Amino acid sequence: MEALRNVAQAELAAAGLPVAPGGHPTGTAGAVVMVDIPDLRGVLIDWRAHDVLVDAAQEAWFDDPHREGEETAEFARLTSTIGEAMAVAMRTILTAAGMEVSGTGNDYAPHELLVTRRLVPSAWSARRDARFSRRFEAMGAAWNARHAAECPNPDCEHHHPK
Repeated sequence: MEALRNVAQAELAAAGLPVAPGGHPTGTAGAVVMVDIPDLRGVLIDWRAHDVLVDAAQEAWFDDPHREGEETAEFARLTSTIGEAMAVAMRTILTAAGMEVSGTGNDYAPHELLVTRRLVPSAWSARRDARFSRRFEAMGAAWNARHAAECPNPDCEHHHPK
């Protein structure tokens, strides 16, 4: 699950979205990506608006405990619109990156997404992994060639295969 979380974070960051560190530290905004504990269904992804917006919305709600005023309604529309827009954007990005994404059905987090698996690597990560493999193989071949050249025993099967 941690590997899936890391992949989802990397895909969102590669797309240019800020990814908030775990634990929702004060002052952070962006995608919040965490393993679905305790259910372990996959990785949960939600959007965290900046504290400037969150604080203003909470102040408006505290000033209107019955949530009947226009300001409270405006904050509700704004935060819902932001959550919906970011959920659509993140779902689109993650799906294009080869991940299986669905909603969670969580009434308390209506825009929360669930990533259950990686179907295929994204284009950029596949390219990066292939480049790493080529470099690793080239390094290994160079290392073996160097040791073969320095091996004092011409009959050494390890450095001089027949």
